[in-house]
This record gives sequence, structure tokens and C-alpha cells, in this order.
Amino acid sequence: MRSLLLCAAGAAAYHLGAWPGHAARAPAARLAAEPQAPADFGLAPGQKFGPTAPAHPADKPWTNLETQEGVQLVKAASNDLRQPLLADMGNDEISVSKDSIHILKHHGSYMQQNRDLKKKADRDKSYQFMLRLKVPCGEVPGELYRELDELSNKYGQGDLRATTRQAFQLHGVLKGNLKTVIATIANVGSNTYGGCGDINRNVMVPAVCFPNNPAYVAAQTYAKAIADLFRPMTEAFNEIWLDGEKAASVEYWQKDIAHFDLDKVRNYDNGNGIITGHPVEPIYGRTY
Repeated sequence: MRSLLLCAAGAAAYHLGAWPGHAARAPAARLAAEPQAPADFGLAPGQKFGPTAPAHPADKPWTNLETQEGVQLVKAASNDLRQPLLADMGNDEISVSKDSIHILKHHGSYMQQNRDLKKKADRDKSYQFMLRLKVPCGEVPGELYRELDELSNKYGQGDLRATTRQAFQLHGVLKGNLKTVIATIANVGSNTYGGCGDINRNVMVPAVCFPNNPAYVAAQTYAKAIADLFRPMTEAFNEIWLDGEKAASVEYWQKDIAHFDLDKVRNYDNGNGIITGHPVEPIYGRTY
């Protein structure tokens, strides 16, 4: 998926009028024992390309036409990042299932335990969740930071952690409070989806921006455009965390890219197999 993202980013950036992308790195070697995938694995109705139908077939050691890692099967069966997370969030358990852990990452969260506890029985009672924001360019308005600070004090462990990906993480959230925290972040004009997982994460730029320098301004603008271009298009986020409603506020950085017709760009097919044909996720397909 990383290679696909790099190729797609280059094509999309060229279509937007930016510099073409660099060549993608080859994927790492696959694990030896992988489950067999069904013949139509990863392809939704009408989808042209995917894990079992590459646009450019080639004989390589890592080809995945016949076998898949278990996590790929989980994502393909998730109904566009919904299940089994949606079901798990509706029960009274303090944790989520193994399969939900993989799906939850795409919503911006990891399940963790208190590693300071020595006994396994105690650790098994200490499940908590980390949330990572997706904030292109590392830009965090004051009002958003204040809200994050309050959420951390009320529902987390009382601190915010700055990441090397120019974002913030909030730790120590209990499962019962996870929906409240994620919904609050979304409703104040930010988000967590895409903060983790096998999709495009936070887009970084130089930490300093000189507004009188066109190069720095362009870097900021295109970073935000790329962040939106590669966001998951599924409605799963709203359905799970916002009861199917739209967030009360649009992400604050969207105003800077309103002049791009990103829905058109996202579906632009240049004939090189970057667009999968998936009706919901034209770039990611079923397997993200």
C-alpha cells in the first residue's frame, strides 16, 4: 500500500500541477505462513484493480496473487473499515477484538495496556486507548489545543505527546470514553481518522513557514491537498463515532484548499492502474 500511495501521490500531484512523485520503494518480504485468499479477494463489484488483479502484473517474490497476510483479509472483510469495530464498540468489554485492533488503527487509535504492571492479570484489566490526530503541516490552532488539553485532563492521563510526524497523541482513554473523545475532536474541527493504519498518515512540511516565500506557501498548500486527497472516503468514521451525522465543524485547514476539485482528482484515471475502480475507495480499494 505504501508503494501505491507514492505512485498515486506522484500522479495526483502532477494532475494538480505540482512536481511528479519519486519512485516508490519495493515492499518488504512477506511473512512465510500466510492464509490463502479467495480468488476474488479484495475486489468489490465493479472494481478493476486490487490485490489479486494488479494493473501491471509482474513475477516478483512478494506477489500476493494467491496468498495474503491475515490483516489484509480482515480489512477486506471489514465493510470499508466498519466491522467488527462497530459491533465491539457497542458492548461492555473494556477492550476490542484482535480484528478490531487492525480496523481501529485507521480511525486513529491503538489499544494499549499499562506496561508498568508486572502481573498479566493486572495488565489484562488495564486496557486503554491512544488517539493520534491527523493535522497536516503540524498546524494546531489555539482553540483546538485548549480542547485537547481539557480532553486529556478529563478522559486521558493528563498529558499530550508531540510526535515526530508533527501531530499530537492523547493517551490513557478508556473504551467507554473513546467515542466521546473522538466525537469532540471531530466537532471542534479536527480529526483522528488516518492518524494510524495502512493508509496515508499525517503529511509533514518544514516546521517554519515564511508567508512571503512562494515555495513555503506551496508546500503548506499541497501538503493539505495531499492529506485530503488520500483520506479514506468511507462513511465508517461518522457512523461509528458521530452516530451517522456529519461533524459540527469542517476541519480548519480545509479552507486553504477549497480551490482544488479534489473529488475529481481522486477519481481521475490516467490509465496506469492507480485508480482501483472501487465505488467508495477509488485509491485504496477494499484492503486499504
